[in-house]
Amino acid sequence: MKVRADQLAAQVHKNLAPIYIISGDEVLLCQEAADSIHKAAQHHQIEERLRFVADAQFDWQDVIVESQSLSLFSSRRLFDIQIDKMAEKHSKALAQLGQSLSEDNVILLTLPKVDARTQKAKWFTQLESQGVFVQIWPIDGNRLPAWVQQRAQAIDLSLSRDAAAIICERGEGNLLALSQELEKLALMHGTGAKIDAEKVIDSVTDSSRYSIYDLSDRLLMGKTKEALHCLNQLLAEGIESNIILWLINREANTLVGLLQAMASSSLRQACQNQRIWDKRIPFYESALSRHNQVTLPYMQNYLALMDKSLKGLDGPDLEIGLRNLVMMFCGYKPTMTELDLPPQF
Repeated sequence: MKVRADQLAAQVHKNLAPIYIISGDEVLLCQEAADSIHKAAQHHQIEERLRFVADAQFDWQDVIVESQSLSLFSSRRLFDIQIDKMAEKHSKALAQLGQSLSEDNVILLTLPKVDARTQKAKWFTQLESQGVFVQIWPIDGNRLPAWVQQRAQAIDLSLSRDAAAIICERGEGNLLALSQELEKLALMHGTGAKIDAEKVIDSVTDSSRYSIYDLSDRLLMGKTKEALHCLNQLLAEGIESNIILWLINREANTLVGLLQAMASSSLRQACQNQRIWDKRIPFYESALSRHNQVTLPYMQNYLALMDKSLKGLDGPDLEIGLRNLVMMFCGYKPTMTELDLPPQF
């Protein structure tokens, strides 16, 4: 049967089904749904939890055999299985697992978003008929400020609408980042505090003179001098190179995805598909005016070299490499990089 995420806590408190399927792309909401089942398992005196992460090389036979064996430590066990990407071998194994469900075990299955076709597949309908399916839906941008206010209320904070809007804009729809910002405000101001827009702005200012998101804005808008200054400040404040490299890599990949999508759709539609907020579309439009199918792969190849440097392998000097990437992103190709050197034999 299907159960909404907000109904799950009440359902698991009464009784545990043999299997729970949690599916969606919102990591925070999926994790919180899984946590509800973990707590319910403890409430029902299930103390033994077996954790499995099923990747492409995963051997499902271990799970099948373990699920059919008796536990040495408790009468019931929780099998916590996470699949990040569905494949035929996974669906076949889950069909087999569905034939051997018992009252001795509870299966918690966390999947990526499953489409309507998958939900009609025989293996899926078999599992759903025996347990509970929780489909996690993304929170629409228009509903996000209200979600933030409700979440603030849950930790005993009173958040104004303007404050919620600023937090949403800073978090760019990342639910985990939004949740962490609320927790930080609770620590700064204490429970029961009333948080207005001014307090939110002050908390952002106090956390750091610059953030990596300030660097993101400057890169996308091609503000070379400001971006280089921001990079220097971040490095001086002790921000690790791998975090800065992650940001540049994320924005480069986003531009590649937008460029590919724009072959068959408008920029606005491509941005909406990538969950880019309307206010940030001009940033990406500016970046795309400087980049194409030649400059972006070059930058991605240089990012790969930088990743080698981070891992202690041969590659560019980290600080020089980061400055090169800032120049590339802003539209200035360095005279020569390691990519332009002839191969050595």
